Amino acid sequence: MKRIIVFLVLTSIISCHKHLETQKTTSTKINTSAMVKNDIPAQDSIFENEIICDSVYQNKNYKIVLRHFSREKGYDENDKNTVFIFSKKINGKYEELLRDSIESHVGAYEFQDFNGDKIKDILIQNISDIRSNWTYYLYLVDLKNDRLTKVKNFNQIKNPHYLPQNNLIDNEVMSGRNWTSFYQIKKDTVFDFGYVIYNGEDGNGNAVDFDKEYDKTLSKVLKNKNYK
Repeated sequence: MKRIIVFLVLTSIISCHKHLETQKTTSTKINTSAMVKNDIPAQDSIFENEIICDSVYQNKNYKIVLRHFSREKGYDENDKNTVFIFSKKINGKYEELLRDSIESHVGAYEFQDFNGDKIKDILIQNISDIRSNWTYYLYLVDLKNDRLTKVKNFNQIKNPHYLPQNNLIDNEVMSGRNWTSFYQIKKDTVFDFGYVIYNGEDGNGNAVDFDKEYDKTLSKVLKNKNYK
């Protein structure tokens, strides 16, 4: 098959170690309601993961903090349980550049370019569904202006995979019948080209040549008026 499939938990962990970011893990009790307003219900126990990003963004002095809140009263997938904080050290002190309240099941993170500017962007794991299809939040990194841009609807793409040669995103979703689609980031939003390729057997029980269908559909995407 012509594509690299999915992010897995092990992939994320190995990749993070490969980048050699300095990490610090702490467990503490704080007044959460004062820190994140009403985005996350006030709770006591948290687990915090601190990632110094010097090996990824050299000479930028960036730091990521993932602050995970416990759910002592049960789980609701619509609740936000994590605060993502992006900071930069200025004059010896970290100054917060972005704070976002999100839902992250395992708190995994990854650095990978997803818009073709040769700068690694930040992915934070969102959810994993019943068939272990992972979704992520994506923050595009602007090194010149020390700024992150959160991409709208990116966490709707299951198992995203970037195609640098075409500046596209594809995926492979595990379901009753596995399927693949194509997407592209346009400014701060994901665009879905609307094509779906199914793997396995068609409605008549005939085997689908997935690689052939993939190439045909990719060709359609590249000729689509919305592709750039």
